Amino acid sequence: MLAGSTASTVEGLDLSNVACAAVDLKLGKGLNLTSEQQANAATIVSVGVQMHVPVRGQVVAIATTMQESGLRNIDHGDRDSLGLFQQRPSQGWGTREQIMNPKYSAAKFYDHLMNTKGWERKSINDAAQSVQRSGFPDAYAQHESKAVQVVASASSGGVQQINANSGCTPLTSPAKYDVKGYVSYALQQVGKPYVWGGTGPNGFDCSGLIVYAWRQMGYQLKIRTSQQMYSVAVPVQPGQERSGDLIFTEFKAGGPAHVLIVVKPGVTVEAPRTGLDVRVRQYDAQREGMKFGRLPADQMTAISAQV
Repeated sequence: MLAGSTASTVEGLDLSNVACAAVDLKLGKGLNLTSEQQANAATIVSVGVQMHVPVRGQVVAIATTMQESGLRNIDHGDRDSLGLFQQRPSQGWGTREQIMNPKYSAAKFYDHLMNTKGWERKSINDAAQSVQRSGFPDAYAQHESKAVQVVASASSGGVQQINANSGCTPLTSPAKYDVKGYVSYALQQVGKPYVWGGTGPNGFDCSGLIVYAWRQMGYQLKIRTSQQMYSVAVPVQPGQERSGDLIFTEFKAGGPAHVLIVVKPGVTVEAPRTGLDVRVRQYDAQREGMKFGRLPADQMTAISAQV
C-alpha cells in the first residue's frame, strides 16, 4: 500500500493516522528494479543495519548510488571512479578490487557519512553531497522519494512508514510492544523530582523518564540522551503525532536539549528541569518550536535477550 491508499491495520498496528504508509512493499514489485539493482539495494541496506546506521542514513546511501551508478556495480566512471558509489582508489577509498565489492563500498560510504558532523540534520541531498563532494551537488534530491521506498522494501519487518522528507522506519515492533503501557508507566512517575542523569525509580531527567518507562515494559533502549534519540527517530509531521511519540525541543548546536512524550496530541508528560517535578501539561508545537519523532524498534532490545 503506497501513499494515498486506503488505511489498514497490520499485525495489530492501526495505520489510519500514519502518513504515507506502505505495507509489505517488495523490492521486485512496483519499483522497476532489475535483479542486479535489487541485490545491490539489499546489500546496502543490510550493511547499514549491521553497522547500526539509522534508516535515514540508509536512504542517503541508496539515493547516492541511484545517482552515481544507477544502483549498478560498474567498473568504470569519471577518471578512476568505480562501483556503486563511484569511489576513487586515488582518493583513498580502497583498492580497485575492494571498491568493486558492494559490501566494502557500502561500509566505506557509511563510515564517511557517520563521521560527518550533523549529517542527520541535513537534507538527504546535502548529506549525500557531504560525502561525495560531487560536481553536481543538487543531483541526489531527485532520487529521494524512490530511495525511501527502496529502503522500506529492502528492510525486514514488513511494515514501513514512508516519508520522502525524512526517510522511513519499520513500524513493526518487538514482541509485546505496548505503547499504551509505556506511556502509562511514564504517567505513573508524575510528581517525582527532576534529577539530572536520573533514570528512576526515584528521580528522572527528560530522557531518563523515557528509558525508565521502556525498561518497565521489558526493553532497554540503545540510546540514552535527547540528542541520540533525535538522531535515530524518524520525524513525524506536526499534527500527525500520536501517543508514545517523542517531542524534541530547545534545539542547540548539538541537537535538542529536551525530549518529552506525547500522551495524546496536545498533551505531554515530561521531566522538565531542576526544581520542577515530572508533570503532565499541554503543548503548542508551533509556539514552542517542537519537532516530533518515532523511535524505531531496532533501537530497543528485549531485556530477557540480554541475559
